[in-house]
Amino acid sequence: QNPDDLTEESEDGGIKFKAMSERDMLAKFWELAEHYDEFVSFNGRSFDVPFLMIRSAILGVRPSVDLMSNRYLSSQRFGAKHIDLLDQLSFYGAVRRKGNLHLWSRAFGIKSPKEGGVTGEDVGQLFREKKFLDIAKYNVGDLRATLALYNYWDKYLKF
Repeated sequence: QNPDDLTEESEDGGIKFKAMSERDMLAKFWELAEHYDEFVSFNGRSFDVPFLMIRSAILGVRPSVDLMSNRYLSSQRFGAKHIDLLDQLSFYGAVRRKGNLHLWSRAFGIKSPKEGGVTGEDVGQLFREKKFLDIAKYNVGDLRATLALYNYWDKYLKF
């Protein structure tokens, strides 16, 4: 999101960054979401998806898929599946310490997005400083770590 310059575009490592308003970004997400059967997140069921859905409603954008239909994968029989890796790796809370993406990345030898010097706690300040590209690049680090973690889960832990 870059409310000051909606024409800004750049590319880095095969990822294209395009500035959009928050409303347009959410509308595009839900438009594309209709074409996918599986969504992967890390703690997405507790934060990301509810946040996306509420912000969408506030901005007058209707979510196109229900990513909160059922916590348990075996019960997600209709529509898109939402695989929350934190749920999977903590065995739906059976593990005493759930951990965060940084912990799980390090446990599996995956480059943590926090190694770049930015953490989720920095995002608010970066936004106030209008460092939107820094936020986007931090998010890409999260995406890459989540993908690598998913690949381990899919190969070794998925039943």
